[in-house]
Amino acid sequence: MKLAIIGNWGHHVHVLQETDEMKDLEVVAIAPGFEGEDLSTMTSQYSKARVYDDHLKMLEQEKPDVVTISTRLDRITQLAIDASKANCHSICEKPLALEHNDLLQLWETIIKNRTQCIAMLPNRNHPVLAFAKQQIEAGRIGDVSLLNARKSYKFGHSRDEWLCKRSSYGGTIPWIGIHALDFINSVSDSPCSSLSAMHANLAHPQFPEIEDSCTLSIKFKNGTLATASVDYLRPLSADGHGDDWIRIVGTSGIIEASMDRGECTIIDSSGHSKITSFDDKSPYYPPLMRTFPKSGTGEITAETRRSFHLSHLGLSARDAADTEEKMIIDKAPWDKT
Repeated sequence: MKLAIIGNWGHHVHVLQETDEMKDLEVVAIAPGFEGEDLSTMTSQYSKARVYDDHLKMLEQEKPDVVTISTRLDRITQLAIDASKANCHSICEKPLALEHNDLLQLWETIIKNRTQCIAMLPNRNHPVLAFAKQQIEAGRIGDVSLLNARKSYKFGHSRDEWLCKRSSYGGTIPWIGIHALDFINSVSDSPCSSLSAMHANLAHPQFPEIEDSCTLSIKFKNGTLATASVDYLRPLSADGHGDDWIRIVGTSGIIEASMDRGECTIIDSSGHSKITSFDDKSPYYPPLMRTFPKSGTGEITAETRRSFHLSHLGLSARDAADTEEKMIIDKAPWDKT
């Protein structure tokens, strides 16, 4: 399997950490996601990979099986379209698009070329979240009726210019809020029927186009309700960059799962228990990549559909916050009945 790298910003480091362990994969080439992008850390790590200044030329000459696309967010969609047209699967920074029409164009492209396109959203594979899902499926807390998720990021001392503009950043809900939506979807995959949201800039007036405080309210078709708290206010002194947490309320119990603290608390008919030991985290991307059918053949995978679904929900929640109106979520082409 031949892997190529486009871009050097974002979550691709997690993908590459896992794929480095694959004996049947070779990183063959590296190209920037935009003119002038600094590739030095990638080229030093993969010194045997050929370096291109044009991703189209790289795709044409190298013919990779899979490409990681992790660069400035306003470039993701077009790069993924180019990869699909070159019969190449892609693993992309999230969200997959910053606008609904672009997301639909990407979907139509991968459908036409029968390629896979997944977002870098491996949270359902986290041992704590996977354990919580197992307890729900075992009936430990009855039927899920309410979910509360939290995702927080550090803002940092400095930001690239493109990260400070809505047109190239896309909004905090699609960028950070998609993680909270991922947590929720990982434990309850009922289709969303409607959502509303609010966002504001309360602590960074020097960056007026970046929201640092966001809330989401969601209703699912099975009647389950969910909320999410999303912010860019995590103190720089915090141990980790993120703050990943979900509370799952069932008809006969509650699960509180903290991925960052590595613990899961359950309150049910048998009492109160705290679990801090979980199965070792298994790799997420290598098994997924091995399920990719040969380019141009096979069905679009469930994980590709899920990536589009979550990107769509993130954009819809941002739009709901912008317009201060509830959004009705209709069935989209990537949503199977």
